[in-house]
Amino acid sequence: MPGGADRHRLARARAAPLPGRGRSLGAGAPAAPRRRDTALMSETGWGGYRTAGDGGGLGRTLEGFRRQATVVHALLLREMQTRFGRNQLGFLWLFLEPLMLAGAIATLKSSFEFGHSIPGVSMFVFALVSYLPYFTFRAIISRAPGTLRANMTLLYHSRVKMLDVVLARHLLEMAAVVTVMAMIVVGVAIWGDQPPADIPTLLIGIVLLFLLAQGLGLMAAAVSAVSEIAERLIHPLIYLSLPLSGALVPLHVLDPMIRDLMLWNPQANIHEMVRDGFFGDLLPSYYSVGYVLFWVGLFNLLGLAALRAVRPKLEF
Repeated sequence: MPGGADRHRLARARAAPLPGRGRSLGAGAPAAPRRRDTALMSETGWGGYRTAGDGGGLGRTLEGFRRQATVVHALLLREMQTRFGRNQLGFLWLFLEPLMLAGAIATLKSSFEFGHSIPGVSMFVFALVSYLPYFTFRAIISRAPGTLRANMTLLYHSRVKMLDVVLARHLLEMAAVVTVMAMIVVGVAIWGDQPPADIPTLLIGIVLLFLLAQGLGLMAAAVSAVSEIAERLIHPLIYLSLPLSGALVPLHVLDPMIRDLMLWNPQANIHEMVRDGFFGDLLPSYYSVGYVLFWVGLFNLLGLAALRAVRPKLEF
């Protein structure tokens, strides 16, 4: 057995705490806490993880847009399957619906001509070109109410925002009408010998009408999410606004006083711009692009603010 001195040394060795264990802050130098190298870390992305070396603020912005586009694309496919089913006929109906409605309106208009005959312009083509953009406007706003309630379960996901849900539904309507418009343009150019006079003006007019409807649709989706009365009023108001939209009547045939009043409506300006892009000098047109841009920006800002304001009031 070890001697007394050895026993005392062994007891002290057993009682001594191991390095880093059992010490108070004043008993010795504490271990330095682990720190993250923030220079190599970026902001948390939509996926909840961090990436390194993203190229700075511009890289983060582009990455955010890319992720948002991925989410919107997935929501767009889901919206198509929910609305039209998985079969080919349901997908085809996406394009046949606006074409059939526009064709019916065009047939009625060309039969009665509403007292206005435009030299060199087919009333059937005029009605198609005028009504299809209006169909986009009406479809986007009329389908906006109930969008948030119908997709409430999707909003549980952190990567899905309210704007993504509304935008996916609006882009679906836009894609259908643009496709049908392209078919009409090609058909009229081949068989009707009347190609568009100014394709850039035509396309810009359609995009502006979509953006105008987008802003109003954002407000309609936000208001209808918290008020059933507003949801019921939106549909009849859209139909009642048709005479003031300038969709079916060229403004140059109206009395100058009435025409000036109609031009206060940005939608009437856009319809005139679309007709100007298609018919050119065959049809006198009156519109202001700057005036339209003002209302497009205002409506979209108000729509985004409405979505932000209504978010805390939604029940998940």
